Amino acid sequence: MRARRNIGHAAAALALATAVITSGCGVEPSGVEDGGEAPTGLAEGTPLFFLDGDGRLQPTMVDSGRLGTVLGAVQLLMAIDQPSDTSLHSEVPSGNTRPTVEDAGDYVTIRLPYAGDEISPAGIDQVICTATAVVAVSGREIDNLEISVLPTHGDVVTRSCPALD
Repeated sequence: MRARRNIGHAAAALALATAVITSGCGVEPSGVEDGGEAPTGLAEGTPLFFLDGDGRLQPTMVDSGRLGTVLGAVQLLMAIDQPSDTSLHSEVPSGNTRPTVEDAGDYVTIRLPYAGDEISPAGIDQVICTATAVVAVSGREIDNLEISVLPTHGDVVTRSCPALD
């Protein structure tokens, strides 16, 4: 008899749970709506800095179809002899040797495969500003960012992007 009462209570609880679940809160069901791709908050593409005719740094977004890294951006900067905007140019020598990048948050070190006399100060600024832009579009703060560029021979250059001063 006790087993029947427990079964009866279980059946009543199941019926009540089913009624609560199926009754909902009065909101009518709707069809599935496509909201498009979810935003990531990050820009797709790779920001690069080139020089205009007056030697001023100008940002350009290169559509790479993916988020850029500092290493990828510096490699891309080294690979592009002439940007698509023909009023801009680069003073970063092209080359097949890869740079290396150590990204430790607020400290980014870029080792270039050039001697110090093979890249101009404006070319160094292109690298620094490109690295800064990549860090910024990745969502990181750049207020305390310190970027150092090391050629194979020559002085280490540590400074902020002059285009942001």
